[in-house]
Amino acid sequence: MKLSENTLAVLKNFAAINSGVVLNSGKTQKTISPEKSILVEATIDDDIPTQFGIYDLNQFLGNLTTLRNPELTFNKDAVTLDDGELSFDYRACSANLIITPPEKELVLKSVDVKFSLPNDTLQKLIKVATMNSLPNLSVVGKNGQLLLKIHERANDTSNTGTIKIGEYAGQDFTASFKTDNLKLLPNDYNVEIQKGAFAKFENASQSLKYFIALETK
Repeated sequence: MKLSENTLAVLKNFAAINSGVVLNSGKTQKTISPEKSILVEATIDDDIPTQFGIYDLNQFLGNLTTLRNPELTFNKDAVTLDDGELSFDYRACSANLIITPPEKELVLKSVDVKFSLPNDTLQKLIKVATMNSLPNLSVVGKNGQLLLKIHERANDTSNTGTIKIGEYAGQDFTASFKTDNLKLLPNDYNVEIQKGAFAKFENASQSLKYFIALETK
């Protein structure tokens, strides 16, 4: 089998969240950050034939790049990468050595706020937040408006940016994330937030969703 460009993009995204991964048999793949603040679930194009642990996912992906999208043959102990010239056995890692997500599906117990988040808006906010070393992105519902705000929660005098993303009719609401946790593949997202817990960012065009923990006060 060869991995599709979409599968490779998902795995590269996984590597930014957790350096290791346990690939499950089938198309549904998950990862979780070491701090357990980000959980990702994706349905990839390719059907992985067996569970396979990868301790250093960036290293594994580097081998795929060097061998220029080789043929992969999985077995329990190794995956053979073969580009027609070089055949390379990449050994599996025990799942016990990798931080893995829970088997039980994560669901929001309630949805307090939901909105659509265009990719252009998300990328602009992340870029400006990074440029200005702003560690937080907050969703704020107030005075009939729903806003996204980049700032430093611990510093009232920090640089601040806001974008209106919709109308809001409920009680005043604020939910904050670490901008470092917004490691989403570029795309439009549908966002649902459970107050005091976490938010779900669901990709609008492929089977990919992120659960990201909210910051505590």
